Amino acid sequence: MTLTAVTAPETTLAIPAPRSVPQQEVIDVVAAAVAGDRQARYRLMAHVEPAVVRYCRARLGCGDLATTVARRVCRTVVATLADLPDGAGIHAFVHRVAEDAVDRVRRPAGLVGMPAMLRLLSPAQREVLVLRVAVGLSLEETASALDSSPGAVRQVQHHALDRLRAAGPQDTSATARSSM
Repeated sequence: MTLTAVTAPETTLAIPAPRSVPQQEVIDVVAAAVAGDRQARYRLMAHVEPAVVRYCRARLGCGDLATTVARRVCRTVVATLADLPDGAGIHAFVHRVAEDAVDRVRRPAGLVGMPAMLRLLSPAQREVLVLRVAVGLSLEETASALDSSPGAVRQVQHHALDRLRAAGPQDTSATARSSM
């Protein structure tokens, strides 16, 4: 189990890295955070923030815009935790908040790389690839975040990768150039 240090105003917490936190522990941390436990809020943010940053960077490109949106998402998640019926749905809740925040942002013209390639995909394919590849969620975690089944996620991912392979490197760079 990997440990990550998070500095809170009063203390330093040692928490498990996001991929190694058992689901029940996440549920307990969410319940404590909703109840107002400050340290639980820090633990929760340490758990979700790396995935939020990766998601925002994958959708918006690396840079200040993605960082700003990721911070806004984390603040929104903490501020609206009371809207979460139970801690089991925290990943889907965070995904919805992040997706909404990214969709509201006006993207700068001329994004290249992964964001340009993602324009070749349908919205469902784009979400699955961002969650699986950029955020690093497992098949089951992605299905949970999207309120879908693992089989459906696997199929959408397969079709998305086929579409990117069929487009080839020339089409992807042409799409990036044409958006400038």
